[in-house]
Amino acid sequence: MCVESKQRIAILTSPNQWFVPYAQELQHLIPKAQLYFSHLEMKESYEVVFILSYHQIIPQEFLDKNCLNLFIHASSLPKGKGWSPLFWQVLEGKDSVVFTLFKADAGVDSGVIYLQKTLRLNGLELYEELQEKQARMCQEMCLEFLERFPKMNPKAQRGEPSLYPKRTAKDSELDITKSIESQEVGEKGKSVQPKKGEIPTISGVISAICLDLEDYADLSIGESCAILEIRNLESVKSNLYNQHNILQDEHFAFIESLKNNKNKQYFLIRFCGKILGSINFAFKGEEAEFGFFANPNLNIGGIGRVLEQISLFYVFKILGKKKLSLEVFCSNKQVINLHKKFGFKEESKKQVLGKEVLEMSLRLNAL
Repeated sequence: MCVESKQRIAILTSPNQWFVPYAQELQHLIPKAQLYFSHLEMKESYEVVFILSYHQIIPQEFLDKNCLNLFIHASSLPKGKGWSPLFWQVLEGKDSVVFTLFKADAGVDSGVIYLQKTLRLNGLELYEELQEKQARMCQEMCLEFLERFPKMNPKAQRGEPSLYPKRTAKDSELDITKSIESQEVGEKGKSVQPKKGEIPTISGVISAICLDLEDYADLSIGESCAILEIRNLESVKSNLYNQHNILQDEHFAFIESLKNNKNKQYFLIRFCGKILGSINFAFKGEEAEFGFFANPNLNIGGIGRVLEQISLFYVFKILGKKKLSLEVFCSNKQVINLHKKFGFKEESKKQVLGKEVLEMSLRLNAL
């Protein structure tokens, strides 16, 4: 969506950080908008300045020379003022976060409010996905503001304010030498209570989410049938080497064979009672090979990233392996790109079932 605007618009963001590409996109969506990476570069005055992901202190004289300076804060102001409000609320377990577009003033996140919108979360977002959703929400709010302004009536902030402290790298660490139960995450020190078979995923700012890893050998008949039904879906089996419909007897016989096989492991992955998918491993010395499939029946984005991150954690941190390999059809570009984002490198190609297959690997020292 491109917004027609006769106003003088500027966008201010810090250089060399994650939001820059989104600020550049926003500039292209607003005709004649100017993009700056320091308020010291801004010699002219503007009718509207969007100050987004900017990390420098802005003096009052700068604010005074522009008609309207606007911030976007990921909380329902006046609640949640301060640092990293989105990530604090994720750690609190919230599945929706209110974003507030407000006027900059001399106080801390205290200006009048022009617009508020709610971001819905599915609970499985990793760090990069949260950044993506945050950035898209900021773009959307800026464009909506320009469409509606000046026919907007700002409102004063009401209610009891609260303040989030600044997060540090220490806040995001998860000590793998300790049990998850002994470690606390969240604003109020809320403990994560894992069940048997749970392991954490590690992701930048987010400390941990807990998922059930259930060995195929320990599944109930109903659970075994549920994962078989997912595996037999056309969108799943078309990306596997074995592409025929597996019957229940064949499936149960395979699960039985796993009980005495120390070189293979298959896990059903569950989150909040929902089956996310399956992960499988084959071991040889200090190396492992893995594969997975996600449950396409869930309307949840990012499952593939979660499954991949669990796999890396399990192989390198829990089992202590040195190398992880995989094979994927060359036509499956989306999954190949996912593996590359996690650092996997292309090694070779071969033919399987008349299709070209890419072999990829990741070594522990590359992480």
